[in-house]
Amino acid sequence: MSAYSILAKYYDRLMGDFDYKGYLKFVENDLKGEGVDLACGSGEMTIALAKDGRKMTGIDISDEMLNVATVKAKKEGVDVKWIRQDVSMLELSHKVDFITCVCDGVNYIEKSQLKDFFDRVKGYLKDDGKFVFDVSSKYKLTQILADNLFCEDYDDVTYIWSNTLGEDYVDMDLDFFEKIQGDTYKRIGESHRQYIHTQKDVEELLSDFDVKVYDGETYSSVKPKSKRLLFVATKRNKE
Repeated sequence: MSAYSILAKYYDRLMGDFDYKGYLKFVENDLKGEGVDLACGSGEMTIALAKDGRKMTGIDISDEMLNVATVKAKKEGVDVKWIRQDVSMLELSHKVDFITCVCDGVNYIEKSQLKDFFDRVKGYLKDDGKFVFDVSSKYKLTQILADNLFCEDYDDVTYIWSNTLGEDYVDMDLDFFEKIQGDTYKRIGESHRQYIHTQKDVEELLSDFDVKVYDGETYSSVKPKSKRLLFVATKRNKE
């Protein structure tokens, strides 16, 4: 089954420890005007940015995720444009002030496609436009997630998440056991692949940007065991 077809239903619950508020507070001064949120998922960051007065578009490859995001935006009373698109093949109708890609979206892009993706982002940013994104670090993917198994048990669902380290990626297999009735459960599985992108690799590919990098959890300087790297990249003016 394709990625996020079942996970979309439980994504916000399983991502409950992600610090959306702290993340937004740290980068909010870099995000002014009109923006696009790539790999927007359930729309949590997209909607938060829209509620804070920005004109927002959310883009994701998953219909299921966009359905969740659409319902949430309606409940929150915000106007967001949602587009189904593979962000690695990004196409926009006009340039914007900023582009975001929060919570590992860039890890889903293959190394061979990363330069083209960054070039596409650059092409749709105004001069001095901001590109704010994060990646799960090499340390996190290879030392914490790789070849490991995690599970969580709720009243209505149990999931088992197993990971396998490849040459430059981690394969993630998730099995969900949804409670149907009584002691009857339905098993549904889906698979993900996240690619390992080091800070050095990313910075070299962002040669047309002025780049600042932070620990994506503490919002301080990057450390050897930082699990998330937060990039704030400013497109350089044409000379």
